[in-house]
This record gives sequence, C-alpha cells and structure tokens, in this order.
Amino acid sequence: MADRRLAIPAIALAAQIVGAMACFAQACPDSKTGKTGFVVERGNSSRTEVFHDGPVVRTTMRSAGSPLLETTQYEGLFDLERLDRGRRSTFKPKTNLPGLFPLKTKQHATAVFEVDMEGGTEKMRTIELQILDQDELYIGGCKYRILKIERRQSRAGGPPSFINIDYYAPELKLVIAKEYREANGRTSVIKFDRIYPLDR
Repeated sequence: MADRRLAIPAIALAAQIVGAMACFAQACPDSKTGKTGFVVERGNSSRTEVFHDGPVVRTTMRSAGSPLLETTQYEGLFDLERLDRGRRSTFKPKTNLPGLFPLKTKQHATAVFEVDMEGGTEKMRTIELQILDQDELYIGGCKYRILKIERRQSRAGGPPSFINIDYYAPELKLVIAKEYREANGRTSVIKFDRIYPLDR
C-alpha cells in the first residue's frame, strides 16, 4: 500500500514534466507564428522582431531597446526597403519575384532591382542566389530545415561578387545564420542564439 501511495505522486510528477516539455516544444515559432510575430536574438544586445504578411516579411532589429535597422523583404531573402539608422533605401524589383519561389536545391535565381538610396549613387542591383543544399539547424532547442544559399551581388552592371552563404529557413522566411569566407580561406558562421514568439 505504501508503494502505491508513492507511485501516485511520481506519476503526477511525470505528467507535469511531459506537459512542460510539450509546452516548450510548442514555443518554437513556425510558419503560422509569423503573423503574430516572433523574436530572434544573438548575444545579449541584438534583438530582431519578425512579422509575416504573406510573402512580405518585416523585421526590426534593436540594440539596447533602440531600433537600428528596419527592413521589408520579399520572402525574407530580397530587400524591398531598408531604414538603417534613419537612412532609407528602396529596391523596386524588375524581376518577377513570385516566379522564383518555392526555392529548390540546385536552383539558380537572379533578381534585378532599381535602387533609390539616400545619399547614394547606386541605380541598379542584381542579386544571384545559388541553392547549394539543404540541412537542419537548431536555434536553442528549436530545429528548422534550412537551405544553404550562396549569395552574389553586382552593382551598376559590374561582375557579381560573393557576399556570403545564407542559412535560410523557409518556414520562418528568415536567414537564421550566415557563413562568411575569411581571407585566410577559413569560414565563420554567425547565427541566432534564441527564438521565441513575440507574446512570450
């Protein structure tokens, strides 16, 4: 009888643990969370809020509570507008962007934009994306399928130059990490450390 009394609290405790784990799993933002917003963070000072409105993605990056960069992007990969510390740039697509999606492995996508940049002289920009492979990547305890995308860019009709490799999560419509090539041939990856719903 004593063993039975001990077993009941143990079962209740196990149920609480399973429930807590389920709640934790549900806290990972997904394709539906973008409508109400989610947050990604890196380090102790960088916080980016992300919202989806169909293919349009809006982000606000803050540092110490102050907005540093606000963007409007198409599917989280092509800039349409940037407000960088008060300086606004707009990118009007001359390419049919919806025709490039959904992205597939080994696909090569090119998009041309007309540029209007405060204080700048750039008039046209071409972005080339080469979808290299797919993989999985964790942000904290949340796992996402990613596409590794080599990004190249050319300005004013010049030759395209390598920028970086985007680790793009289609479910989030967000680049969650970037891989850079250093002068010595090594590579480095910068990624977000935390992700959670905005209303957490």
